[in-house]
Amino acid sequence: MTKKETRNKIRVAIVEDHGIFRKRLSELLSFYNELELVFAVENGELCQKYLDKAEELPHVILMDIELPGISGIETTFRVKEKYPEMDIIMFTVFEDDERIFESIQVGATGYLLKDEPIEHVVQSIKDVVEGGSPISPSIARKVMDLIATIKKPKNRDKTPEVVPFDLTPAELRILEQVITGKTNNEIAEEVFLSPWTVKTHIKNIYKKMQVNSRAGAVRKALKRDIK
Repeated sequence: MTKKETRNKIRVAIVEDHGIFRKRLSELLSFYNELELVFAVENGELCQKYLDKAEELPHVILMDIELPGISGIETTFRVKEKYPEMDIIMFTVFEDDERIFESIQVGATGYLLKDEPIEHVVQSIKDVVEGGSPISPSIARKVMDLIATIKKPKNRDKTPEVVPFDLTPAELRILEQVITGKTNNEIAEEVFLSPWTVKTHIKNIYKKMQVNSRAGAVRKALKRDIK
């Protein structure tokens, strides 16, 4: 194989704790000349170690959600913080609404079920590299339902409400908890989200408010009468 051929391949990594499935998926992907398997590991910790020492990073990671140790969602959050350009497709047997929402929040680009035909998986890998966001049909319906729930129609007769710092409703709820002095874990319990999702929201809040600390966020929020 020439360097040019290697350079044109899509580099893929697998993070999957089920040994037989991981091996089978690796074998199936090896039949596609346009793909190059960089590594296949069983947990998030090993994934991060491989990424840190890899000579060439994968373009796409197929990430299981249910992993031993840190979860696939937490691993995705950590990977995206360090390698924001890397695409991650959640690869799971679950259609759980909360997992879908959290996956999107931490930066996953796609969400596929493990019973998808390998041809669809490979096409999804290609699509995500080209800027797409592949989602299994049953998951797509749930995503649309989530969006519909978040974006309820507003009464056109009402004057549009000015949202401080252009924060989303979820971010405003979390900011209110921050003002009361609660920790990320306490906020997570209060708003029924995971701690890493709360952490992602807080990071976005800091960015929108142009601050870099809780104290700065609280100070600005109180000036705008957010309580």
